Amino acid sequence: MIIILAMLKLTSHRETILKFINASNAHWDAEELARALSDSGKTIGIATVYRGLAALDEAGLIASVQLGDRKRYECADKKHHDHLVCTECGAIEEFVQAKIEQLQEQVAKENGFEITGHQLLIFGLCRGCRNA
Repeated sequence: MIIILAMLKLTSHRETILKFINASNAHWDAEELARALSDSGKTIGIATVYRGLAALDEAGLIASVQLGDRKRYECADKKHHDHLVCTECGAIEEFVQAKIEQLQEQVAKENGFEITGHQLLIFGLCRGCRNA
């Protein structure tokens, strides 16, 4: 991490964003994060939030996942997981399924493909929205 930080200027705003994301288990988009920071008394302009998220993501200090037209950010040091995304309320649930991981490896091997990473997103309705 020291090497990464040496390449990234860790401004006070970036440090605030990083600490906020790492203290949470949520998946933040830039606008939600800016509102939450403001609500906690740490007002950072939306352009600064976007730039900070991009820099922290590029440095590997946070992780991102593209959900339709919005990128969301989460803590980078979580173990690998995939996501269930509710198309009605936007809720995001993390899951790990060993069989899915094995099938991905099998498909890659059958096609002479070396996996370097992946993101699995499953879209649908969460329990709450289904029962509403």
